[in-house]
Amino acid sequence: MDTSKYKLKLLGNKDLPSYLLEKNNVVRIIIFTTAYSLLFINIFKPFNSETWIPNNSETNYFMYSSLMVLIGMVVVSLSRMLMNYVTKKVQISYGEYVLWLVAEAVLVSVFYVFVGYEVGFVDNYLSEMPELTMWEALFNIFTKSIANTFWMLLIPYIIALLYLDNCNLRKRIEELGGRKMESSIVHLKDEKGEIRLSTNIENILYAESADNYVIIKHINGDTMVDFFLRTNLKKLSDDMRDTPLQRCHRSYMINLLHVMSLKKDATEFVIQFDTTSIKNITVSKTYQDSIMEAFMQYQK
Repeated sequence: MDTSKYKLKLLGNKDLPSYLLEKNNVVRIIIFTTAYSLLFINIFKPFNSETWIPNNSETNYFMYSSLMVLIGMVVVSLSRMLMNYVTKKVQISYGEYVLWLVAEAVLVSVFYVFVGYEVGFVDNYLSEMPELTMWEALFNIFTKSIANTFWMLLIPYIIALLYLDNCNLRKRIEELGGRKMESSIVHLKDEKGEIRLSTNIENILYAESADNYVIIKHINGDTMVDFFLRTNLKKLSDDMRDTPLQRCHRSYMINLLHVMSLKKDATEFVIQFDTTSIKNITVSKTYQDSIMEAFMQYQK
């Protein structure tokens, strides 16, 4: 059974990289954003926010701003827990990730307005602007809160994402450098993480999904044989991420070391292997960009 994630495809096809969803990196983003927001609101006091608090003093302002930032941290943390649950079943794109972040900012702003109402800021606002109705006052406060929240979240989000992207790039470069010094032996692991087959990467031709197994088509001597590995293509694809064995279809992975060319047929690419004994395999639209990029990388 193929356990690939359902792809939402609402805002683009470029999948969100998995490192942005890793628990440690999510915690880093939340902690950095919280610290930045607390410093930002206390140093710059944006949108005359010091006038929002009754009996204002530096101590009161710090206490109220800390409460607001804490509320934001809780809301964002709950949002990321929900994102973690959703992304276990659904593959989201960059666009959908950005949309989720915007929704987080809006939700945080709603909570800020609620807190402002509870602490009496709305009443103070109405006393200064008696011509407004309650709903007009709430709307004005909400728009200011939206602007404030976006400034507090946008900059640390951008910094954090750039930092994580740089860390991931450095990690990939180090892995590529390390692999040049290592042997070309790959270890194929089952669903429990136990090694079931170790072989030279050049011996593998392709992999095919088959119910609860993946059939590894590989060369043993002068013969092509099947090895049944109890796992799924998603896990195998993750394990083989930085090897020539790449996902090209919901049911197939191909070894690019044995691909002679990619032939365009109507709307799909057809794999042409260096041996005629392998049946034709197509590259589905989802994987065309990644396969083309990997094909160029592994061609000698």
